[in-house]
Amino acid sequence: MSLTHRFCKRLPGNYYRLVYACTWLCSAKKDPNQTFGRKKLTMDILKNAHRLPVLDWNLNFFGGHYQQVANDWFVPQDKHQAFELIFILHGQECLTIEHEKYHLNQGDFVLIPPGFRHTAQAIDQLTYFCFHFDLDEPNFIVQLIQNSPVFFPKMDPINREIRPILGAMVELVSPTTTYSFEDKMQIQIYLSQILMAFNRLIPTKTASTNANQSRYAKIIAETLKSTLNEAILHPIDETSIQISIADLMSSIGISEGYGNRLFKEAYGFSPQQYLSTLKLKWAKKMLLKPQFSVSEIAQTLGYQNASHFSRQFKRWTAMSPKTYRQIVAKN
Repeated sequence: MSLTHRFCKRLPGNYYRLVYACTWLCSAKKDPNQTFGRKKLTMDILKNAHRLPVLDWNLNFFGGHYQQVANDWFVPQDKHQAFELIFILHGQECLTIEHEKYHLNQGDFVLIPPGFRHTAQAIDQLTYFCFHFDLDEPNFIVQLIQNSPVFFPKMDPINREIRPILGAMVELVSPTTTYSFEDKMQIQIYLSQILMAFNRLIPTKTASTNANQSRYAKIIAETLKSTLNEAILHPIDETSIQISIADLMSSIGISEGYGNRLFKEAYGFSPQQYLSTLKLKWAKKMLLKPQFSVSEIAQTLGYQNASHFSRQFKRWTAMSPKTYRQIVAKN
């Protein structure tokens, strides 16, 4: 739902970057054969470890607001790159989502997936609350897109569990639009509770090869990111960092050519270019750690040698890894 030119009470937009990455402590006498996260000594030290998962994701909440509108209020067709939840506080609203009409009454809500075209129209004395959210956790997003209904009427079991949380969110809306750190953390807690309720209550089904094709680009991006993170932080062997785009497409259930076309149409660049962007992020992160040599970083990221990695890094940034490290150290 477009937020342009609306007079409404809003919740703050919060961008949470949760990064939990493993860094290894090196001794004064460094083993020349030991590299970041890959060498046998490190793996032997952790061979009996029971790990918690690595969390490296973006949890986004934005556009949170409620407002009362006139009966002639209308929102033209729109779509977003995030989920949108619309909750009816009072009155009635008619929503058209991908050519399906939904009549919402007080207590009903809808969950609109990313990319779904929709329009909205007030019917009678409408007051609504809505917000957008996104989480780059591939398995959960795929489940939510493929298995979740769009419409949750008031008497639906999922609605009954989530509705009190939505009410608590509405209570947080401040006319002054000034929010403390505690307020923002509370919003994150409420959003997490809603996502956990969806995850727990929406039945898991076998992924359908007929799922909406426009969703695949996002699934590819999220799967690439999680696969690379797992390969770097929990390497199985020396070849685990070598990620095959073709194999990834096959695991999703589409051909490499079709997946590449969908991805480029959605984002304007290829999956391989996106993978390079993710590697650049990791390279910059590791170059901040002086205990890791350029050779170690190159091997961690799957390059044949330091020279190959240095040439690629210079294509990315117009400077060598050594120069980048020196500039960052000065700043």
